[in-house]
Amino acid sequence: MKLTDLKKVDCGFFPTPLHKLNNLSKELGCNIFMKRDDLTGMGANGNKIRKLEYLVRDALDQGCTTLMTFGGPQTNHGRQTAAVAKKFGMRCIIVATMEESGPNEKLSGNLLLDAILDAEVIFLDTSSIDKTPGRSPDDIKADTLRLRRKVADLIIAECAEKGEKVYEMPAGGSTEIGCMGYFFAVKEILDQLHEMNQPIDYLICPSGSNGTYAGLWLGAHYYKAPFQVIGSCVSPHDPVYVEKMAEYINRASAKFELGVTAKAEDIHMLCKEYAGPAYDTPDPVTFETIYRLARSEGLFVDPCYTGKGFTAVIKEIENRNIPQGSNVLFVHTGGLPGLYSQQHLEKFSKDLWEGRPHRIMG
Repeated sequence: MKLTDLKKVDCGFFPTPLHKLNNLSKELGCNIFMKRDDLTGMGANGNKIRKLEYLVRDALDQGCTTLMTFGGPQTNHGRQTAAVAKKFGMRCIIVATMEESGPNEKLSGNLLLDAILDAEVIFLDTSSIDKTPGRSPDDIKADTLRLRRKVADLIIAECAEKGEKVYEMPAGGSTEIGCMGYFFAVKEILDQLHEMNQPIDYLICPSGSNGTYAGLWLGAHYYKAPFQVIGSCVSPHDPVYVEKMAEYINRASAKFELGVTAKAEDIHMLCKEYAGPAYDTPDPVTFETIYRLARSEGLFVDPCYTGKGFTAVIKEIENRNIPQGSNVLFVHTGGLPGLYSQQHLEKFSKDLWEGRPHRIMG
């Protein structure tokens, strides 16, 4: 497939802003910039809109009537998929891997927005999977994927009986087509930097389902961008993770005949450094970053994705892995509804409210 054959729908507001963080730049001794993909314009914003522009076009071209995707109960991709589905007259089904609180989780964060958008959230009950201590995480993950596949097939069959055709997207919309949203975002970034007459040495983004990083890396090499793309994982991964990332990039490059090849040693991923104990698990370092950015620049990042990603910016500079005086660009991928999810609200209450003196006047 030629790159010129790739089509999309329009549902985002682009280009998103790119600006300097003056106060933190002075504090850290580097020129720090932020690409504001928390302002993409639909469904409470976020990076998935760039992917969905291409994925939804593919779905419509195939005559699909329903978008189905996967994630945790607080999936940002699910919420943005639901918003775009409504714009194009489609149904949305989100298969959410059930956490301990399961479907009884309070209606908060993305779950609230999913409900407002009338998305159908189906909780995947993983209680039948053997999770005894000492069992390999890879085996548990494989069992979860098999169960997810079984449930997805049942949903597709149910929809077919009603005359509906399902377009299935993996978590994060991270397919060869989906990652092209961030492939083209590189050209947008380069155009903005050229207009600003501003060089960039490092581009840093949070990395969860791989599509954003893969697209940025592929675009940076295709367009010969003069910066290194660094991904900060939001879940702790072993080094083998970079091999899978390289394979993903190469599949996308081959699909669109881009002539770019990635090797594992070419991939700069911070696999465990700032991921915290687990995915979407509150950790004190990430919350320090949330407070520091808000109190220095008046900007918010979330505890699951962008808080960990921006921690990488701060710590890589403070630890001198990024030299003083460097020009650093952080891609803010959104996710702000996560600030209002139940588990994180409890952490904020302890940090910011309980035991804090309050004044009543009047």
